[in-house]
Amino acid sequence: MHHYRELQRILDGHPVGAPEAEEFLEILKILFRPDEVAIATALDFKLRPVDEVAAKCGLSAAEVGRRLEAMADRGVVLSKPGPAGRLYALLPVFPGLFEYPFMKYGGDTPEQRRLAELWQAYYMKAWARSLAEADPPWMRVLPAEQALPEITEVLPYEVASEMIKKAGEMALGRCSCRVAVGKCHNPVDVCLVFDGAARFLIERGIARRISLDKALAVLRETEEAGLVHCTSNNTGQLLFLCNCCPCCCHVLRLVVEHDYPRALARSSYLARVGPECTGCGTCAETRCPMKAITLQETAAVNEDRCIGCGLCVTTCPTGAMTLVKRPAHAEPPPSPQVLYALNAARRTGK
Repeated sequence: MHHYRELQRILDGHPVGAPEAEEFLEILKILFRPDEVAIATALDFKLRPVDEVAAKCGLSAAEVGRRLEAMADRGVVLSKPGPAGRLYALLPVFPGLFEYPFMKYGGDTPEQRRLAELWQAYYMKAWARSLAEADPPWMRVLPAEQALPEITEVLPYEVASEMIKKAGEMALGRCSCRVAVGKCHNPVDVCLVFDGAARFLIERGIARRISLDKALAVLRETEEAGLVHCTSNNTGQLLFLCNCCPCCCHVLRLVVEHDYPRALARSSYLARVGPECTGCGTCAETRCPMKAITLQETAAVNEDRCIGCGLCVTTCPTGAMTLVKRPAHAEPPPSPQVLYALNAARRTGK
């Protein structure tokens, strides 16, 4: 057991965190087999060669390499090619240890179903609060593109299709939240991953390589399905693009279920109701994921709750719903590295 506790401690040292709980130790026991966990504790979040890991473990490089490959195939450690051989590192809890096993196996086995139960219990006990404490938040909303106003200058990092076009490798996998939680019948194969993470997931059979046209089609299909585009809360490199529902997504649920309104970085837009509103109820009853719209004679938007996703705009039959700029919106950090550094400083107080 002490190796699993040590692994939890190492994972909690990442800026994302991994708060201690018995449920999390049970998760680690499923993800890392008894003959693997000591090797996992010899890793950290920096990519390292097999020889270096083997020296720390006191095992042969051949044996350590075999076990690391098995862990990488299951999506519980990261592996990339290096100039002199494979390199390995630990994955953070998010995105990583939670997502990748569900993306690969789909939640269909007894072990996967047990994992889903444990992750849900862990989320309710400790993980939700840990995610919500991030400042800046880990994820932000991208508006539905059909809802973006044409007469104002749109910030490039808020146009999902333009950010995707800058990426190289693209992969598509299962939405881990919907696999694990399973509270709705929304599309599952909608999780977009890019560049380095995409190459790893493709190599290990966790996600499949797709074209730019397919990635843009996923954007359109998920907007039509009423799913919220969410991505890493930075303006530069696009790491992933999730298409989220409020009943399963661990981040949207922080706002909807746990009342952490600042746990998600909203887009720089707000929904606005115009005089054309007939009070049909489409926006309030079927499109707003955050229950930010109420219906009296006409629709009314709670601006504190609106995340600026634009889903209400794309199906308004009269064109009464529009997106307008949110006052005093803070720009996200410029890169994932800065986002991690800011949260690391917050956690350590430095």
